[in-house]
Amino acid sequence: MEMVEDNLAQKEQFPIRELSARTQVNTVTLRAWERRYGLLKPERTAKGHRLYSDEDVGIIEQILALVARGVPLGKVKPLLESDTADLSADDHDENWQTSIKKLLASIELFSATKVQHLIHQSFAQYPVPVCRQRLFEPCFAELAQHDDSGATLGFAESELIRYTALRLNTNVAKNKHSLAVTLIAGHQAPMWSLALIALELSDAGFVVQLLHCPFNVAAAIELADKRRDAYTVFYQDGVWKDKEQTLAAAALLANEWLFMCGTAPALTMLDTQERVFSDVKTCLRGLLALQ
Repeated sequence: MEMVEDNLAQKEQFPIRELSARTQVNTVTLRAWERRYGLLKPERTAKGHRLYSDEDVGIIEQILALVARGVPLGKVKPLLESDTADLSADDHDENWQTSIKKLLASIELFSATKVQHLIHQSFAQYPVPVCRQRLFEPCFAELAQHDDSGATLGFAESELIRYTALRLNTNVAKNKHSLAVTLIAGHQAPMWSLALIALELSDAGFVVQLLHCPFNVAAAIELADKRRDAYTVFYQDGVWKDKEQTLAAAALLANEWLFMCGTAPALTMLDTQERVFSDVKTCLRGLLALQ
């Protein structure tokens, strides 16, 4: 063990959990990039544990830049190995359009098995921010236009939350010494968006609790007041009534662990703007800055 530690210090190498924390790419995805696509080539300890370096962090940053532009993982390796990769010349949106169509078709069939398979497959290969931007945001935008009284959107949201809950439970032990955050949705907030933020926070090392039912302002504030050992994010779109605005303003002043995001708090004149965000994405950046 001492020899391995000396080797780590000399080469400035670190295990996969640290690589995941530094890049915010979960370990399942990192292993898939190595085994299936050959994008990473970690060294190994005598016991077979993977070892990474700053060079691997740089490689992952390049991979993220490519997949964010729509390049499929199967075409990333040649671009990494080439001296110059003209990213602007590669338009791979068609690959994501195919993925969107497959997911929508499975949702419209109300096939939980197929939807769960596609969700798992997407997150196993790509980081959450890429999946959110390229797959889920377009998918839910399309479902919102369906003339079916919200049936397909509700089904898709339920399946995404189910997947999120399973993954959050898996990560609890791994992140048990990290900052904790509770995510609460108001009655007009899209739960699917909060679920994606939960996955990003979990991959970043937070212990995340996602509450699956909507709360009113008073109930969310009461719960946040009982959880002073964790940050609480209350996500509410729409517009608050005067009484709700008063409750929110008082709660933010009294509880420094409370964050709020969405159009309702953003449109309210609050004195604690450093903990008020217009949307969940900017709130995510605020939470990540706490680490």
